[in-house]
Amino acid sequence: MKRPPRTTDATTTTTDDAALDATFEALADADCRAILAAAATPKTTSELADECDIALSTAYRKVELLSETPLLAEGVRFDPDGDHAAEYVRDAADAALELGDDGVALTVENGGTDPLAAALDAPGVSAD
Repeated sequence: MKRPPRTTDATTTTTDDAALDATFEALADADCRAILAAAATPKTTSELADECDIALSTAYRKVELLSETPLLAEGVRFDPDGDHAAEYVRDAADAALELGDDGVALTVENGGTDPLAAALDAPGVSAD
């Protein structure tokens, strides 16, 4: 289950049990935390695997898990030769957990990075 497309809001509030479970599972995993640290700038899964010193197959599984949370945003790295690749960037600057009478809510302040906009700002790339 992929998370819904990113909105223009600066925060994302999650109360859905599946999304909360995925977020807590990711935060409890050392490889996922390493990927989040490495994804301060946009990177492909291969680059994340190399930087985190984990197997590429593991990196793909962890990125898939993180993609189900509001913590990691997916974008596209455009290549002038037409060989585009998915890239990922940490999409959380801050998070708050609220325990209330209605249950648990996780509010994540987005990091302000829009991978698609960043890709379109790359030299030699045009939206035309």
